[in-house]
Amino acid sequence: MSFFVLLLGSRRGENIRIKLKNVHFNFHFFKELANGGAPSLFRQGLAAVSTLLLNNFAGTYGGTEAIAGMSIVTRVMLMMISALIGFGQGYQPVCSFNYGAGIKSRVKAGYYFCTRWGFIFLLAVGAVCFTFAPEIVGWFRDDPDVIKVGSFALRCQASVICLSSPIVMTNMMLQSIGKGVKASIMASARNGIFFIPLIILLPKLWGLTGVQITQTVSDICTFLLTIPMAVSEIRLLKD
Repeated sequence: MSFFVLLLGSRRGENIRIKLKNVHFNFHFFKELANGGAPSLFRQGLAAVSTLLLNNFAGTYGGTEAIAGMSIVTRVMLMMISALIGFGQGYQPVCSFNYGAGIKSRVKAGYYFCTRWGFIFLLAVGAVCFTFAPEIVGWFRDDPDVIKVGSFALRCQASVICLSSPIVMTNMMLQSIGKGVKASIMASARNGIFFIPLIILLPKLWGLTGVQITQTVSDICTFLLTIPMAVSEIRLLKD
């Protein structure tokens, strides 16, 4: 239904008409599409893989209560991160249009603006989640064991969630200015490059606690990777 709504909309007003005779295969366009789309593919695909691994190791080291607790934490954090990603997607057209026009000072100004306010927003909601972690988990499942597992994990993730602002905004900026390789690395870091080895290693060292802190440690590692990625590109943003 979404496809047909968009197809109908493309035939109205001043939109570009979609016609099969205008379709031409061109390696340059495929390359540009892959360059811009690969980060989103890695971001969403690895999120599914990380959730699968998290549930598997939570069940192994803590049983069904751990699976329930970690699932609740994942959903709560996803709501926060989704709000930030929406903010970042609003920055992307501003970033790409101004970068293409050579007005790189606006790209830099927009990056700082979005990173700053995203950080403030996540710092506030992180403080709320940290303070009321047992109550938040209890809204989803009124089970003492689930609340115990979920509360600790939620507090760990809430304590570093503000780091997601520079992580996401840097990823969005790199994707928007055509830095596909760097953007793909950034998109893969949080739920893939760091998370997958950590979810395998940490539970072997600390059991269920290792499962609970995996995402937190992964976020910190991703933030450390973000710093050189962001600095190296921002230095080049001169009109």
